[in-house]
Amino acid sequence: MAKLEFQNFTFKIIDEQVEITFGKHYFFTIPLQDLKDIDSEVIIEEKTLDFPNISEKSADNKINRIINFGLQNLTNKITLKKTLYLDEQSLIPLIGSTEFGLVDRNTNIIEVKPLTGCNLNCIYCSVNEGDNKKTIDVLIDPDYLIQEANKLASQKNHPVEFNINPQGEPLLYPFLEELIQGLKETGKVISINTNGTLLSEKKIDALISAGLTRLNISLNTLDEETANKLSGKAYPLKHVLKMIDYAQSKNLPVLIAPVVVPTYNDDNKKDIEPLIKFASSLKSDYPKIGFQKFLCNKSGRNPVKEIPFEEFFENLKQFEKKYNLILTPQSNYNPFSIFEDKTLEKPFEKNQTISVDIIGPGRNLGETLCKAKNRIVTVRGLKKEKGSTKVKLVRDKHNIFIAIPLGF
Repeated sequence: MAKLEFQNFTFKIIDEQVEITFGKHYFFTIPLQDLKDIDSEVIIEEKTLDFPNISEKSADNKINRIINFGLQNLTNKITLKKTLYLDEQSLIPLIGSTEFGLVDRNTNIIEVKPLTGCNLNCIYCSVNEGDNKKTIDVLIDPDYLIQEANKLASQKNHPVEFNINPQGEPLLYPFLEELIQGLKETGKVISINTNGTLLSEKKIDALISAGLTRLNISLNTLDEETANKLSGKAYPLKHVLKMIDYAQSKNLPVLIAPVVVPTYNDDNKKDIEPLIKFASSLKSDYPKIGFQKFLCNKSGRNPVKEIPFEEFFENLKQFEKKYNLILTPQSNYNPFSIFEDKTLEKPFEKNQTISVDIIGPGRNLGETLCKAKNRIVTVRGLKKEKGSTKVKLVRDKHNIFIAIPLGF
């Protein structure tokens, strides 16, 4: 008799299928008959599978085969996209893409991107997350991500900050607390960039216990109507403000990080100054607010034209003295202790022709994910779907590799 209990999986019978949910937001389905073939008297409950007539070892082996196959056929419940699951067994590198994995821009800050997909649909999103026509999502196993992140951090000369900054919403990541705990092995600072909508008192307590250093919240306005427009969906402004207050009560530093979108939330009286006034009341050893200029991006949503940096910073200068906050770039001011650091070696360079192994479709139409020398290479316009091929690199900056087929 075998009764198997599961922590990260739940089971639900739907007609003659079993929906298996992984980490709350991902699922795959199998025929109910697959479990009955293991034991015709199987008892299926939410977090347990009971096989009365076989040994635990036999049941465990057979279920593991089903789960391993299912993890390669995941669907994101929020975006309804097929999801590429990366773990150590997948043999897919975590360096080489801006969309997932690890990004090292030659400083002591390492960007950690454990997933893709977002619960909002912000009209200014530079990476077009939320509702979009991207073909797949990505989810990375926490142990694999922690292992590779700590390996990268161990090469740095300065104390490392891990910034959990995915192309999407990090609070959707099912293993966020586990990830933070693992990154604490080598990271002095662990920060998260979040829209704040999924925060709760329980979640904040868990993040603090895991070792989170700072919350960076993309609060763009204190006007509810404007917040809804910018988010592309109803934005729970009052809830986010309540969560900021709770985080402060627990002595968790909060940085407000508004994106200023011209004609939407650039009004000084309605948007800019109220945000500055609110931020000035926060308690933090870090900067309390960091305005971001909206930038047009080919792959993003561009509802308006961007303004020059000079104009953007000139407007913010008028508030610096009034609120005793630094809002514009200042010489010799480095509050986040960001330093140039050891450069990650590039195994190949722009304009080089290299051989790559094809992994499968990329996130955008016309893109293919490939790998070479422990790097992800995104190839645009590749017709071949399997095997190996030669490509020409058109980008290599910061170990982000983009290529095109030869003769393209």
